[in-house]
Amino acid sequence: MDPVTLRTDRLVLSPPEESDADAVIAYATDPDVIAYTPVPVPYGDAEFVEWLERCRTGRAEGTRLAWGMRRAEDPRLLGTVELFGIADGSAEVGYAVHPDGRGHGFTTEAVSRVVDWAFTEPPHGLGLVRVQWRAIATNRASAAVARRVGMSFEGLRRSASVHRGRRHDEALAAVLRDDDRSAPQGWTASPYGWSAA
Repeated sequence: MDPVTLRTDRLVLSPPEESDADAVIAYATDPDVIAYTPVPVPYGDAEFVEWLERCRTGRAEGTRLAWGMRRAEDPRLLGTVELFGIADGSAEVGYAVHPDGRGHGFTTEAVSRVVDWAFTEPPHGLGLVRVQWRAIATNRASAAVARRVGMSFEGLRRSASVHRGRRHDEALAAVLRDDDRSAPQGWTASPYGWSAA
């Protein structure tokens, strides 16, 4: 699959590059990212090179796509959005953000654009039917993004995720191509307070 660059009003989403190493290492070593994502600890140049190679291999195989989030006027990487497990009309979305990129709506803007593109028919998109999100249930910030991009809560898998040697409940949400993304469902039923995030 060819590299894809996407744009929003404020952001350019482009494939990560070797020059992004310092920025990726900076967010991959942030305590909040370590707490909720499976980044290796410690994380340095070797881990970045391995991740970049996985991204490139996945793109070549059509199973994984990654974008770096950058302000239109500033090429510095703020975070990444990935579609992975691309198969049979569906994929999973994941994202991680440097502390400098938080609190401005950049992640919601970027993920929404990636989901729009994923649902667009080829050759201008992937033509997917479903995009899902999973996370440790206490990750309220990630859940807030999933809700804001129009995903409906689908369930809580009790003690389903093992992270850093401990079991955690795992939340699952998804959006379908034909869903009304302005009215995601089910979040208020959460025992984790996602509706207030």
